[in-house]
Formats: sequence, C-alpha cells, structure tokens
Amino acid sequence: MSYKKRKPQILFNARKNKKINDYFSQVPKEDQNDSTISQAKAESRKSPRDLTNLQDQKLLSPKKIQQDQTPPSLKTITFTLDVNFRKNRNMKHTLTHNETNSLYTALKTLTAVKEEIDSQQGKEMLVRGIEGIEGYINLGMPLCCFPEGSHVSITFSQCKREPEEHKQLLEPQDQASTNYVLFYIHAIGSKKKTILKCGELHKSGNKLCVFGVKGETIKDTLRKDGRFCSFIESDHWKLINKLDTIIENTQPVDELEGKLFQVHTELRKKLRATSVTQDSQSENKNFHELKDYIVDEYPTLKTEREKLRAYIKEEGKKRKKKLYIVHKKNFGKLTKNSTSVKVLKHLSKASDSVGFLWWNNNGNEGCATCFVFQGLYIFTCRHVITDVVGKAEQSEWASVISQCVKVTFGYEEFPLTDAIFFDVKPWFEISDTDLDYAVLELKENGHQVPAGLYNGIGPVPVNGLIYIIGHPDGEKKSTDGCTVVPQDNRERKCEENFQAREAAGCHFSTSFVSMYTQRSFQELLHNTNVVTYDTTFFGGSSGSPVFDSNGSLVAMHAAGFTCPYQGGVSNIIEFGPTMESILANIKENKEPCYNKIFGNQEDIEM
Repeated sequence: MSYKKRKPQILFNARKNKKINDYFSQVPKEDQNDSTISQAKAESRKSPRDLTNLQDQKLLSPKKIQQDQTPPSLKTITFTLDVNFRKNRNMKHTLTHNETNSLYTALKTLTAVKEEIDSQQGKEMLVRGIEGIEGYINLGMPLCCFPEGSHVSITFSQCKREPEEHKQLLEPQDQASTNYVLFYIHAIGSKKKTILKCGELHKSGNKLCVFGVKGETIKDTLRKDGRFCSFIESDHWKLINKLDTIIENTQPVDELEGKLFQVHTELRKKLRATSVTQDSQSENKNFHELKDYIVDEYPTLKTEREKLRAYIKEEGKKRKKKLYIVHKKNFGKLTKNSTSVKVLKHLSKASDSVGFLWWNNNGNEGCATCFVFQGLYIFTCRHVITDVVGKAEQSEWASVISQCVKVTFGYEEFPLTDAIFFDVKPWFEISDTDLDYAVLELKENGHQVPAGLYNGIGPVPVNGLIYIIGHPDGEKKSTDGCTVVPQDNRERKCEENFQAREAAGCHFSTSFVSMYTQRSFQELLHNTNVVTYDTTFFGGSSGSPVFDSNGSLVAMHAAGFTCPYQGGVSNIIEFGPTMESILANIKENKEPCYNKIFGNQEDIEM
C-alpha cells in the first residue's frame, strides 16, 4: 500500500519530471535508444489532452506534408527539328514537362535537342509556332503559356547576341499562368527599320511572340525579351496597332493579349547648326558636341569609341576649316531647291485623288499607293496584287482582294483616327504584268470618292522635273520632285550611279518591288513604254501617280534598281509605265472593259 502511494508522487512530480526531461535532452548519441524507451514510458503516462496534441504534431511532420502536396502540373507540346542534315528531320517529337519551367529548360531534357545544340555551336536556337501558337517564340517563355496541342519548329541561326544576354533570356519565370500576357510584334519596324538583333528574322511577314507579366510596362517587357536592338532602352518609340492606334511604351501590357503591333521609332532631334560667324571657341565646342553625338547615336560603335574619338580629333587638327563647317556648307548646296507656287497648286489638287492601299491577308500585311482614275475605278501596280493574294489560285483573286484590301485618301497625318476607308469589290478583270498595272473598283460607302485623274493625262516630258505623290515606306502622303532621265541617257546615268555606289562601298543588287532580272535591266534602257527618273520613293510607293509641272498625269511609279548603302537604300534608276502605254494596252486587250470604264469614249484627251 505504501508502495502504491509513493509511486504516483514520484512520477507526477512536475519539478522532478522537468529535471528528467532536461536530463534526457542531453543524453549522448550512443545512449539515445535507452532514452527513447524511457521517454516513451513517460509519454504513455501523459493525460489524454497531451496525447491528442502529440498526435497533431506527428500529423504535421515535414515528411507527411511532403507526401500530401499536389504534384506539379505538366504541359505537353510537339516540336519538329527542322534541320536538313539530320535523319529525324520533319519527325514530330513529344515533350512533356513541368509547366512552370521555360521552353528552353524543357527542351534541354531531351537527348535529340541536346545533340542538336552541341552540333550547332555558336548558333542561336529559333523556335517558330506552327499550330496553336504563332510567331517566333521567346525561349524563356514558360510552358504554361502554350495552348494545348501546340506544335513548334526548331531551327538555328548565327548568334550575334552576347553570352550574358542569351543567358538572361533563358532565366526561368515564377508566375501563375493567369498572370502572363501574350502579344505579337512585327519583325520589321516602321520605315523598314531593323529592330531585331537576329538578322534572319528581319523579313516581311515574320512576327515575334512576346510574353509579359501583368502590371509591367511594355518597355520593361520588350527589354527583358532580349531579342530587340538597343533602341529599346530609349523613350523614343511606341507600338502601333492597325495603323490607327498608338500605345506608349510606358503603358502596362495587360490589354495587349493576342494583338499584333508594329514598333514605331522616332528620330531624335538632330544637333542644330550654328552660325558660321561664331568665334573659334564656340565653333570648336559645337564640333565636339557633334563628335559626341555621332558616337553616342550608334551603340554598335561602343567598342571602337575611343579610337573613333581620337581619329575625329586628329582630322579636326589637320584641316584649317572644321569638318563640321565643311559638311554644313556642302549640305546646304546639295539640298537647296525651289518649286513654283503654280506647280504646288496643281499638285495639291491632284493629291486628293491619291490613296493609301492597305491589306491584311491572314497575317500577311502590306501597303502600297493607288489613285482614282475615274468614278470608283483606281489604279495600282500588278505586283502589289500579287503580294496581296499570296499563294491563292488566280480564280480566287477577286474574292481575296475584296476581303483583304482597304483604301483611304486621307492619310496625311498619323494616326488615321478620322480617315475614311473604302472596301474593294470582288472584281479583277484588268491588269498586265509587263506594264505592271492593275485596275480595282471601290465599293460605295456613302462617302464621296475624290475626283478622277483621267481628264488630265499628258505625255511624258523629255527632260526637267516630274513629281511623284504617294506613301513611301507606308508613311503619310508626300511629294517628291525628281529629274527625268531621257531614254538616250539611261545607260550613261545607270553607269554613273553604279560606279558612284561602288566607290562608296555599295554592293550592287537588284532589289526592287517587282522581281526584275538582269536581262530586264538591259531591256529597260530601250523600253519606250516607261519613263525613268531619280527618286527617293521606295517601298510602299508602288502605284503612285507621276505628274509633270502642269499637274498632268504622265505615268505610274512601279519599281527601280537599288542597292544597300550605309544602312539604307541608294538608287541606280527608277521607272514607271507611262499612262499612254497603259491605256493603249487596256484598249487593245480589254476593249469591253475599256469602254465600260471610259463610257465608250473614242479616245482619252491627251
């Protein structure tokens, strides 16, 4: 009896239990087994409430939590290794991976991709969407951004990016799938400007798939993308959507989902010239400002910055007159020109009939110029129509044109917020590939179509100035006065221009809107159906009307022989079919249509 009374007093004495616990907590490792048994005995005597708490603690142990976690979501896509020298080319591969990882991380888990990367050292992987997703895809994009059933194609291109830039591009993202926004950017910026580091992507029709996180700005998203040139660091650019909407780069990406944009870069204000009469100290200051401007304007010269500075400084010392002043005077001489008010009035009236022709054929976008000839009938170039319809069968051309083409005559300022667009009827009966012309018919929309130019047709002047009105590079309507190159002087003029471009380091190429051959270049010299001239109007100006000094319509601007020059385009010679030859061709080959358009007139007054 006395034993039973003493036993509970010893076991449930709180102070003694505390000392026992303290003691067991210091038991050496080799004695842990014995202490564990003793501890278990002590716990077996604890109250029901203590045991319940102990069970809850065991349920929340790290091992149990890890077992109860939901496994990561997986995403499956297919891809094709589009390389000519591999036996498995054109074979589809299946990739299943954690959807929170990047595309690149997932691809590198496959042996076929790793082998391809190893064999393509020094080149950059390009991934293009074929099904489910469009455009060239950022390799750092998480798999959760890919729609189900997506299929992509993998190619490789010469890499011009620095290794650190490429590494940054592939950094994994850590966002919920609902936080991402996918949108698209044209590979070519406005004014045909190069905006991408990868030259292979700089092709008409290409677009980039860009992903951003909700809340971040457009500028930050494109900067982190890694594929854009250094202009992205400045504030002098914006996005354009459907020609009539400007979105500043400071705006968030939240509302861009699924939309296609073009990057529009602005020209910085050029350093203003100062008076020649300034003293030498001020002149020297301006020279150094110009020197700094030249160096800073081109980021690609960073590695040669100091060499370039030293060279310009040395050249400045050698010359008695500063280089800046010489250029300034010479530039003034070359660009000085004047046009009579009478000619300006003629051109102003005629310009109302000049239209901006724009098309979007399932992502194939482009623009050109056109002009009203009579009533609802407009002229443009035949090669423009070829660009519009793409690979469609010729029997479908009229339908495709009607669905894709729009015309406005009010593109004189940007954006086109108040512009009125006309659709085109599904009618395509008059065109010619040799003379490169086509006739379309506008649909009535309740608005007045500008007056036609058929009453003011004239012969091509033998020499002097002619004037082109159009939309060069898809820009707002403008006029270019250019010198006529007479037929007997064409060959000499081409040789002079060609030699001048070669001396300046220009590599000759026949890169013009319509696909002419070297033989065509020779035929052009003796072609009486075209007028030749010098102009700065290139892409987007095809179909522009050409006028003489009296405002008479004499030709339609079609194409030219050009070569790349200092990052731009330099001309050899440009040309367009005369209106006399176009109308004669229509009357000879399409007389019923000719009579329909001109109201059975015997001849057009010249």
